[in-house]
Amino acid sequence: MLLVLLTMCALVMSLVTCSNFTQMTTSLDAMNFSYASSVVVANNSSSPPDSSSTVIVSCSGNECSVTLGGTGSMVGIFGTTISLVGIKGGRATIRVGDQDVSCAEGQSVTTGPLALRCTHVGDAIVEFTASPH
Repeated sequence: MLLVLLTMCALVMSLVTCSNFTQMTTSLDAMNFSYASSVVVANNSSSPPDSSSTVIVSCSGNECSVTLGGTGSMVGIFGTTISLVGIKGGRATIRVGDQDVSCAEGQSVTTGPLALRCTHVGDAIVEFTASPH
């Protein structure tokens, strides 16, 4: 069991290095932003990780603008983990903590401790703002 856990940790660490990542915060905003990562979820496929995964975060005051591209991309803001589950039919499914929510461009949703407003939903990327509610 320990060997399996160590192997999984090594795989995740190697996948994270394959991602693009941009972080834009000021020292005052640093308490809102925790981390960003891009992890490809394993799926019984032998295909390589998606090297086009993207995470962009920009926080100001009580609001963060976030761009997630690629399934499994994630960010930690306001003490909550947010990850991209997938995009289909112009709707993005986003996991906020342990709850999945779906939004289309221009739509706002509230879940757990956060309010999200989807500002753009593309074929493989979602942009949204997040703030505590």
